[in-house]
Amino acid sequence: MKNKIIVSAISAVIILAAFFLYDNNSKDVTVAENVEPVKKEISVYVSGQVKTPAVVTLEDNGKLRAVDAVNAVGGLTDLADTETINLAEPLFDGQHIHVPTKEIFLQELPNSPAGKSFGGVAQSNLININTADEKELQNIRGVGPVIAGRIVEYRTNNGAFQSIEEIKKVRGIGEKTFEKMKDSITVN
Repeated sequence: MKNKIIVSAISAVIILAAFFLYDNNSKDVTVAENVEPVKKEISVYVSGQVKTPAVVTLEDNGKLRAVDAVNAVGGLTDLADTETINLAEPLFDGQHIHVPTKEIFLQELPNSPAGKSFGGVAQSNLININTADEKELQNIRGVGPVIAGRIVEYRTNNGAFQSIEEIKKVRGIGEKTFEKMKDSITVN
């Protein structure tokens, strides 16, 4: 009889301990269910031939692509060259997406200095300072990477250049530099 009492007491302690542990684990799960997941965001700089170049912050769902960032800044302009950019490229925080300008061939007009004719189509040697990206701007005589960056920055902050002379408002471009570049730039 003494053994039965001891076995019953031990069984009761085991049952109570199991119930207590189960009850504590249930409370932990309930608390964890009420916690909202932290939303992850990434920031991407989109520039070039987009409606509104800017840094955009997007909620990262793990499936973001370059096209999502481009759409967030208003989409592409008519001059965007989509053949040289991968709009399906996955995004990551701190990324820079630059949409370049597509090459445009102009039809040669009589008495036009547009360029040399190739089968009725003229290729312009002028660089449009309103649409050229930093790499293209470096083809202008007297313009290196720093000045090209300042031209893009000025254009982004102040809008399109109204005349080629307005480029002198860009820090680092004075009268001498303008004289070197004026025959190779346009705003049209």
